[in-house]
Amino acid sequence: MPITLTLVERVVFRLNLAPALMLDFLAAESFQALVAAHRLGVFEALGGGGLTAAKIASRIEADERGTTLLLEALEALGYLNKKGSHYAATASTAKWLPALGDGIGWFGLMVQRLHDLDQCVRRGGPTTETRAWLNQIPNGWREFQAGMVALARMTADEIAAKVRVPATARRLLDVGGGHGLYSIKFCRRYPQLSATVFDLPEAMDVARETIAAEDMGHCVSARDGDFWMDDLGTGYDVALLFNIIHANLPDKNVELLRKVARALSPGGLVVILDQLTGKVSTGTARAVAALMSLNLFNLAGGQAYTFEEIAGWLRSAGFAEPRRIGLPKAPGMSLVLGTKAGSGLPA
Repeated sequence: MPITLTLVERVVFRLNLAPALMLDFLAAESFQALVAAHRLGVFEALGGGGLTAAKIASRIEADERGTTLLLEALEALGYLNKKGSHYAATASTAKWLPALGDGIGWFGLMVQRLHDLDQCVRRGGPTTETRAWLNQIPNGWREFQAGMVALARMTADEIAAKVRVPATARRLLDVGGGHGLYSIKFCRRYPQLSATVFDLPEAMDVARETIAAEDMGHCVSARDGDFWMDDLGTGYDVALLFNIIHANLPDKNVELLRKVARALSPGGLVVILDQLTGKVSTGTARAVAALMSLNLFNLAGGQAYTFEEIAGWLRSAGFAEPRRIGLPKAPGMSLVLGTKAGSGLPA
């Protein structure tokens, strides 16, 4: 949660009378406190009412002094309110933590991954391949999917509402769809659709759990595979490519889009969701896109791209009418759509 500055403090930093970079250090510490609280189960322990530090420490089976210091930090940051000796969640925490809570562990892992960013920049790519890195971490894939689900729950309804799927569309392919929540939202909004979530076996356990939990097994299925190595099939009307292109270099993205085009019927729609750089509406969106691009370079050797770059790849892959849809609820994120031009596609 952003540290609240007084008017005087803002003026001091704006006039360069104090080192504003210290705020970044405090932000890093703040996030680690949040991750620690999540992993300890502090917010679950609080439940719906205020508790003392001793009671919380007992519930999470932790040292009372350490718990007290953590609670005081969370209160100072605005995650908790304190009344007397009792702590309780703030309105903001109560509203947003249920949506993001399961993903905090993944966000914490991404921050840890930045420990060798300098080496990544020096060598021109990540020091460890992402799949191998996740396999090394206990519950790494589950943490990853939890982070993706948390982000999806914030935007999936908005995305399904903004993308106009033709009434004649019947089959949707979710390439690298992981948890499957986007496919579920599209099938709920467009009951004529059936969807196939296609991703690595490590991701499919969470997809199958999500599909079962949402009671959507009658129209959403999970298929194990590697979209670089395996055939995607044919005859699809819509293809989702969400949070995929940022992990690849441009030539690989063109290759993937051509493969997706071959899986679509003529007139089929491809929908890309990703962070975009270039023309963005706010300073926050610009910072999110730039930092995410650096993080993607460190994580997978990729980066965020501009709409113009993506539109060029779409045209090269046989898609017409590239267009962009902004997502106000997700700064830095956009949808890019393209329609398969016809049967004469690049090989």
